[in-house]
Amino acid sequence: MPPTMSSLFDPAALGVVALGTVIATLARCGLADSREALGAAARLLRGGFAGEPNRKALAQAAGAIQREGSRRADPPLPPDPALAALVASYLRHGALDTLAGLRRADRAIAEERRYAAVQVFTCAGELAPVFGLIGTLYGLTQLTPAGAGVGATAMIMTAVSTAVLTSLYGALIAHLACFPLASAIERRGLADEAAREALADWFVVQVDGAEAAQRERRAHLRGVA
Repeated sequence: MPPTMSSLFDPAALGVVALGTVIATLARCGLADSREALGAAARLLRGGFAGEPNRKALAQAAGAIQREGSRRADPPLPPDPALAALVASYLRHGALDTLAGLRRADRAIAEERRYAAVQVFTCAGELAPVFGLIGTLYGLTQLTPAGAGVGATAMIMTAVSTAVLTSLYGALIAHLACFPLASAIERRGLADEAAREALADWFVVQVDGAEAAQRERRAHLRGVA
């Protein structure tokens, strides 16, 4: 590592800022929301909403309902939990009226979880510079060595380096990690919700068409009879 880069790396200073930020964020946001934030960050690495598998599963479900009716159809459910609940609800009740309330509830839950995750990383981004400042103040308290000479000069330089680096680490953690993660979670959540809603709308249209066709067939049979 080049000397200029190695001089910017202080594990102790970084540990003070990072650990302080984590503890303070847990204390302010709570364990449940912090766990939700970590899960949302992990989902960023795994990719977004799986559109193709869910689209295929919904197409199979709509086809089975059109062929066999909602009572007899038993198609595989989509991998997305919200869409799976949508299909399962229709297969169980056989009525579109129940789907609107279910979709509103799912959207509210997704929005609440997304908001909690974003708030945790936003809070961490606000706290990281604070702990950078705390580290700076701690470093400045070490500027009063007991004696003079080479040892005192080295102690002073170490204290100044720690004081400067903790502020730097606080700013970097906030603006290169916490705030970008909060924005990424918000964007990914909105994009996933839009894709999910588009598929749900398509499924409702297909099922509504199947219900209309069944009503026409029943009316035709009554007319024949």
